[in-house]
Amino acid sequence: MEQFLFSFTGLYIVALLGMLTHFLKKNIKGETPTEILGYFKDNFKSTITALILTSVMYFAYYQLFVSESEVKDLMVIFLIGFSFDSTFNKYEATTEVPLKK
Repeated sequence: MEQFLFSFTGLYIVALLGMLTHFLKKNIKGETPTEILGYFKDNFKSTITALILTSVMYFAYYQLFVSESEVKDLMVIFLIGFSFDSTFNKYEATTEVPLKK
């Protein structure tokens, strides 16, 4: 398992999990699967932009810095996915939170 996790494919999956984690953090607050899929239909360009830029940055990091199986690489690659999704894929709240009086 550790061998796969530190492979090119395994580390790319970690970057995608970073993107997914940011999406879950921001957007899945009581929404139905239909609403979630609707978001991706409505914001397709920003989602694809975040995915492409995450992939490019992942590939650059992998080529330049990954030499041995180190936990720091997992953390950096996870944060690449999380950060690029945060920067390029702006989520709008679909429900308003009532203000406390």
